[in-house]
Amino acid sequence: MDAERKQTYKTVKQLRSALAEGDSQRFQRTLATQPTLSLLKAIREQKLLVKNYAAEHEPVVEIVRTVASTVLSPEELAEYSNYLSFIGPWQKSKEHSEARLKSCLNNFPKVSIEELLQIFDKALDRFFSKLTIGAPKEDQTVADYEKCIHDRNGIANDVLFAALRALNYASRKVVDPSARKLSPSTRLSSIRRFYKAIQLASEVNSLDWVMDSVSYGDLVVSKLQTGSPIEARLEYADKKRSLMLNLAIRRKLIGVMHLPRNERYVREMLKASETSVLTEALEFYAGFVGENPRQIDMESLLRQSSARLAQVEAEDDLLVVASARAGKQDHATYYLTSMCLTWFGMAADAVQKAFPRSFRRRTSVPIPSSLIESAVSSVGGKQVAETIKALSSTLPTKSHHDLVRRPFLSVSEDDTLWLLNGDPELWNLKVREALLSGGKVGDAYGHVWEEFLAKSFEDSDWQLIGRNKRLRVAGQTATEVDLLLKKNDLLLVVEVKALIGSNITCYDHWRSRQTIEWGCRQAAAAAEFIKSNKNWLVSVAGKQLAEEVHHIQPLVLTNNDLLDGWQFEGVPVMGEVGRKAITTGAKVDYTDQSGRVVSTRWITKKEELTTDRILWSLQNPVELLIAPESLETSHRVLKLGDFAVLTPQFDLRDDLDESVPAIAVSS
Repeated sequence: MDAERKQTYKTVKQLRSALAEGDSQRFQRTLATQPTLSLLKAIREQKLLVKNYAAEHEPVVEIVRTVASTVLSPEELAEYSNYLSFIGPWQKSKEHSEARLKSCLNNFPKVSIEELLQIFDKALDRFFSKLTIGAPKEDQTVADYEKCIHDRNGIANDVLFAALRALNYASRKVVDPSARKLSPSTRLSSIRRFYKAIQLASEVNSLDWVMDSVSYGDLVVSKLQTGSPIEARLEYADKKRSLMLNLAIRRKLIGVMHLPRNERYVREMLKASETSVLTEALEFYAGFVGENPRQIDMESLLRQSSARLAQVEAEDDLLVVASARAGKQDHATYYLTSMCLTWFGMAADAVQKAFPRSFRRRTSVPIPSSLIESAVSSVGGKQVAETIKALSSTLPTKSHHDLVRRPFLSVSEDDTLWLLNGDPELWNLKVREALLSGGKVGDAYGHVWEEFLAKSFEDSDWQLIGRNKRLRVAGQTATEVDLLLKKNDLLLVVEVKALIGSNITCYDHWRSRQTIEWGCRQAAAAAEFIKSNKNWLVSVAGKQLAEEVHHIQPLVLTNNDLLDGWQFEGVPVMGEVGRKAITTGAKVDYTDQSGRVVSTRWITKKEELTTDRILWSLQNPVELLIAPESLETSHRVLKLGDFAVLTPQFDLRDDLDESVPAIAVSS
């Protein structure tokens, strides 16, 4: 399987070279050497024809279409052919939308980076002021209320991503360090123009999202209709996977917003510095404008800080352990530096709002690097300046997604600014990515996560009968299995996939899915080996235990909850919610806003975890059982210039239980 993948990517590289040189004949010859389903899939996933779109596009598309007709079934060919026909109209629409965005900023005045950030903040304020959500209505179900919160959060993120794209593009065109300060009227007109730029950038982002979703296999083009406008109808490639992704994002959001968080080492480490750093930050910014810091509501800042610290999860604690095992001791520096930068940014915002007349230009006051270094160094942090650089971006960036990951802006050797409205609250994800740069920590993290899972099952009534076992055929290793777990007459053949990443783009999610798919194939191969080699299981578990096993089930366990509940090629994928469902049972606690449990719905109790019920749990994720959406879909129209895209959306169920309070839910 590895050899096939390597050959496929080698062929894709050769095809890319032929396209870059405009050599369609070499492209055709190369494609004919390996006309496989894997190659056709790679052409789409690598966006080969999209990235190399040119006037010669149509002949190349016909070459691919002809080869596809010899490989794919009629149904697969129709879908792939629609994709090929979709590229041209999409590209023209993308070029038109980008041209409108550029035109919008053509007459934008030259500004300093600080003033551009001011304009960015003000324009975003206009959007976000409209995105409020109140308390649940009396007749509103829990699931429906949570969906409303999720939808509003999705809109806010869409606006933020568009604003960051507009900011990144504007920084290339309009920034001039020597620019004079704008007059009030010019600043107001610039805010209006940037507001329009955000709307146009949103259109470009939507087009990118559509193509990425199609390329990476989340959506398929089911129908393409020419005319004015051109109309493309899209469908989910895997309805269950797409719905489970939405539900996982929602659960994470609700958990951070409403539910009590388990104690974490990293969170407690940060909380030890919380009050002192916030106090110092308030004194700095209030002193800068000659005001009394005691007039600032510290309790409000602490609530904001708690919301940020609530994002700390088990992954962060396990990453600290993995870093130590790999010989890296800078985890405290990274976490503290990122949070101190955030605390100072929050304090600057609080002072600006409390003293607007005194502090009109908060972005012109950089985060004081010396104070950050002092705060982090006082608790043992080292090389803070280098860490600040690693966690910061410089405008313009290669992609606006860099600003999503790192919303701290380096504007000079010593000065760092914070994108107040541009912070998507992913501060610990960028720390994780920074700590994982390099193979040693990543490998150690995988082992630590595997140990965590093994201990979790051992603490329940499962038996761990094997770890990291090699399965050999004729003296050669056929595959490996990470965990062998037994309960009743069921044997779980488990592949562990520990992933850390932001998953903020379709590409990020696709990369994670690739790893999970490979894990599913490994687990399936290991399960088939064990079924066909009874003596191997006897050699590992002993004759008595081996004879008790009547069901052998492959399973992938992952820390990526965005894929919890999915299946690939018949192999279930479980995250932490799924793991708990088969070890301690599954329930849903409905709570009021104080966290008091007011109602509990048991889905499976621990004593009910028979083999049949465990297998049922693998097929029926908890989130899917309580979701307001069904797997039925309808469509909404995205009007993107002269291009109409009908995108699928899940319909609401009509059997939701309305007898429970409409507050937060935990599973």
